[in-house]
Amino acid sequence: MEQFDEVRDFWQKNTMPQANTVSKENVETVIKSRIRKEKKKIVEYFWLSLGYQILIYSFACFLAVKYIGDTQMMLLCAAGALLYIPFTIMLMRKFKAMYKPTGNQPADIRANVMQQSRLLTQFFRLKKRFDFISIPVTCLILELILFKLYVPGGIKAYIPGSIAAYVLGLLIFGVAAWFENKKHFVKPLLVFELILEDIEKNS
Repeated sequence: MEQFDEVRDFWQKNTMPQANTVSKENVETVIKSRIRKEKKKIVEYFWLSLGYQILIYSFACFLAVKYIGDTQMMLLCAAGALLYIPFTIMLMRKFKAMYKPTGNQPADIRANVMQQSRLLTQFFRLKKRFDFISIPVTCLILELILFKLYVPGGIKAYIPGSIAAYVLGLLIFGVAAWFENKKHFVKPLLVFELILEDIEKNS
């Protein structure tokens, strides 16, 4: 609730008209400006996420080629890559739908915001499920690879240390995902909700 109030205060502060009366065109201009700002955050997430996934695929391919005779290493690399492929496909589809050109049709601001909010909500729901599975699995795969490559005896030789490293990895990835979700999904969705409220008030 505090987060919603924080976003609402920010929205009102940045959309407060300077005069007592404001034309419909001015209201629409302010609303379009806020929409563009929120969409920019979403685009930022798209490129960051895509870059991260490309890095994972590249790392997996590099290790698989370098240790091509090592069955365990190749299986770990394959598992890491296969884990992210469905998410990458869904990421491309959803963001393609969000930024699909409207052609020469006149823009309906309310319909556009509702569509953006719906697609973002769907993807956010999917991402939370994916994070719930991918974070523990990714931490496990990374730990198995790192211990195999750099720790003599592997995980079996340092079980307490491996458990501590795994928990630390979960914490780091979990906190990063929380901040990422707040910036690129939670706040934009709240702002879209406030935009719809303003559209209703001024319609």
